[in-house]
Amino acid sequence: MKKIFLLFTTLSLVINSCNSLDVIPLSALDQRDFFKSDKDAILAVNGVYATEVDNESVVIAYLVDLASDASKSGATMLGGSGGSLSTLLYDATNAYPYWAWAGSYYGISNANALIDALANPATNVSDGIRRRVTGEAKFLRAFHYFQIVPLFGEVPLVISSDIDAGVGTTRANVNDVYAQIVTDLRSSAENLSDYRARENYSTDDQGRVTQQAAYGMLSKVYLYWAQTDGATNVEAKLDSAVYFANLVTGYELEENFHANWDKNNRYGKESLFAINYVISQESYGDGGNHLTHCAFFTTYNDTLTPHVIVSDRTFYDRFDHRDQRKEGSFLADVWNPEENVHVYYTLPRYQKYIDPENRVASAYNRELNATVLRYADVLLIKAEAINERYHAPNAEAYDAINKVRRRAYKVGEFDDGQSTVDLSEVNLSNLDYLAFRKQLRRERFYEFVYEQQRWYDLVRWKVLIKTVRRVTAAQKNEHVQAKHYRFPVPQPDRDLNPALTQNYGYDASSVASAPYADAGYEGGPENNDGWTDEEAKYLYEHISPIKPN
Repeated sequence: MKKIFLLFTTLSLVINSCNSLDVIPLSALDQRDFFKSDKDAILAVNGVYATEVDNESVVIAYLVDLASDASKSGATMLGGSGGSLSTLLYDATNAYPYWAWAGSYYGISNANALIDALANPATNVSDGIRRRVTGEAKFLRAFHYFQIVPLFGEVPLVISSDIDAGVGTTRANVNDVYAQIVTDLRSSAENLSDYRARENYSTDDQGRVTQQAAYGMLSKVYLYWAQTDGATNVEAKLDSAVYFANLVTGYELEENFHANWDKNNRYGKESLFAINYVISQESYGDGGNHLTHCAFFTTYNDTLTPHVIVSDRTFYDRFDHRDQRKEGSFLADVWNPEENVHVYYTLPRYQKYIDPENRVASAYNRELNATVLRYADVLLIKAEAINERYHAPNAEAYDAINKVRRRAYKVGEFDDGQSTVDLSEVNLSNLDYLAFRKQLRRERFYEFVYEQQRWYDLVRWKVLIKTVRRVTAAQKNEHVQAKHYRFPVPQPDRDLNPALTQNYGYDASSVASAPYADAGYEGGPENNDGWTDEEAKYLYEHISPIKPN
């Protein structure tokens, strides 16, 4: 889908100021005059997609990976904003929360303008393209809000392109924001009824939002919303998570786990939605997917660590050595053809965004999509929602999680004739609510290494403090506090808009209590991220149990 991401629209409808929510028109053209053809509408929505490029692979990635337990800054990024994220010593002046906030509202504002313009019946756009482009824009607006609600909690809810819509706005209730996300995604799915799956697009348009992507995102949003403090009708939301997961059809798991990051498999059978990157486009000056730059494989020297690296080797050693996700996610050793030696890394690199055919160059020029929503995620969302809904797994939940596990161990329908694992070892059964939840949380860790999911998971499970306190790297264990369940509202935005209050625990906050009570820290080992404290300390390589004890 190169057309979508090569450039921002040259006749941008509106741009959100990087310093405020004031919506400022960039063109003297009347919006009604701009949309003279279907081509104009498509060009405009391409600009909304383009917002995702740097925001997704740079800003959000650094923000949530470095602030989680599993990652830390390497030697190339110890100082400044990245280093303070890694040590959990960031404040409201840190650049990454600021860019996440500004970048998200930039995309939201462009989506607002496009949605409003296409709602004008006088706009000279065909009905089919009007519905399609509106569906794409509403999905992207929802996606931006879905990313920042867990990051900041209450956020301004601006869904109008009116020039005064964002001026002096206050932070909306989290439930109101989630309700708008759901409204947008449902509308997106309805508008994209003629674009149910990627096959409905031409080759040049592969990668655009589909109805199936909207269904998958709805499933995820409903689960997250159900786990948010203050959510009402929790059982209904969990039911909705399962309902929309079941509407996702026609997708399959890749037999080879690492095929999800193969540059020749941009839109593989597992990918519902991904951010597309092209070498010729700029991405913070380096081109392509910046996640490859974070993995930073530019040398075979173990002393030069990447921008973002695993915080402790035990995260690698937790994997069963027979699980293909271990080597698909990490690069622990490699042959150096330049010196004809085998190199072992003290801390493994993240393998997913390293090109195995050209490792050294991949840090700068790899044309690789950034995964956002995979079918494996939909399956695990469904399994989790069922278990939380009924406080016990059922056959449907087992089928979903076991499919992911069978792919991991290459057994059952994924059998390649080389697995040394018996199918009975892989398929879970006869687990109660807590045991199933424990295994589900483990599977999410195994499945989504370096996919910007870990921090979001720890926050919604309310186990962030307990989990991070295990990690000595970068002094995370010493610095983590209840305030880290949310990032600070950027100070530049508060300076421009005094109506924006600050989150708990940060300077100038008037909030008296923490947003969440950390369930894991107070609730004992069964209320954690899938591992007890004792288990997390031991190496799992070669002896790790497949089933929980």
